[in-house]
Amino acid sequence: MKKFLLAIVAVLCVSAVSAQQYQNSIGLRLGYGAELQYERHFSAENYLEANLGLDGFGLDRIFLNATYNWNLCEWDWTPSAGKWFLSAGVGGSLGMWGYEHDGANRLGLQVGVAGDVAFGIRFNKPVTLSLDYRPTIYLLHKAWGQGFTGFALTCTYNF
Repeated sequence: MKKFLLAIVAVLCVSAVSAQQYQNSIGLRLGYGAELQYERHFSAENYLEANLGLDGFGLDRIFLNATYNWNLCEWDWTPSAGKWFLSAGVGGSLGMWGYEHDGANRLGLQVGVAGDVAFGIRFNKPVTLSLDYRPTIYLLHKAWGQGFTGFALTCTYNF
């Protein structure tokens, strides 16, 4: 009887581990700048993405973006490699940069609305690779930021 109960517990543990989906991802987004990316997956349909990065690789311009994304489609084009996906979302952006005005160093602030569209593949290994586009409309200076330069290649490790 003890062996039977032990076997049932082992089967339940193995099935729980194999059914477990990755909840967190961390990675790098490279485009017009370099960004550290963190994702928190709430389900297979939606996730929160946060990026901290340097705009244009300049050390004087830093920003933080956060978007709430929905997985719109998934395809099994290459089942032995992984699943292809298309996701989109909306969120906000906060940026700061240093500049000189009248001989004095100043600090600028940008607040904006950001969108996000990503197309990529979730490999059968815990790695995701995607090409994404994140346009941003800044509200403080009425400027269009990262318009066509908002394209980037992202690679994340899922855990």
